[in-house]
Amino acid sequence: LARGNPKHVQQIEDVARAGMTIVNRQEGSGSRALLDRLLAQRRITHRAVRGYERSVQGHLAVAEVVSAGLVDAGIGVQAAANAFGLDFLPLDQERYDLVIPNKLLDDLPVRVLLDALRRPNMRSQVEALGGYDAAAMGQPLN
Repeated sequence: LARGNPKHVQQIEDVARAGMTIVNRQEGSGSRALLDRLLAQRRITHRAVRGYERSVQGHLAVAEVVSAGLVDAGIGVQAAANAFGLDFLPLDQERYDLVIPNKLLDDLPVRVLLDALRRPNMRSQVEALGGYDAAAMGQPLN
């Protein structure tokens, strides 16, 4: 959301209000799928959302367009909003898993990666980006 949330966006329905303009993510992205799902749940058509057809690739690109004042809002991650000094309204939570075949767990590059992910300093750096819970980062799920 634009810095200071000048359009007073409080929920997803607000993107369909008169005077609101968004930027969308490219087809196939998780952010676009989230927007489509939330709009469908509320029976809001794409045509009711000004800017729905305009898309960019990546969370930082969304934040850049919002920061430049070209649109009022876009779907992205909190870390991108924070990087551009924007406001952020959480709409959902997602879990991200790194899948590593068991047969590779003893390989040196994998061990080095997992060791780095388990370090408290790495966890705190990831969480400092905003919007990430890194408490279980690097831990096996079995």
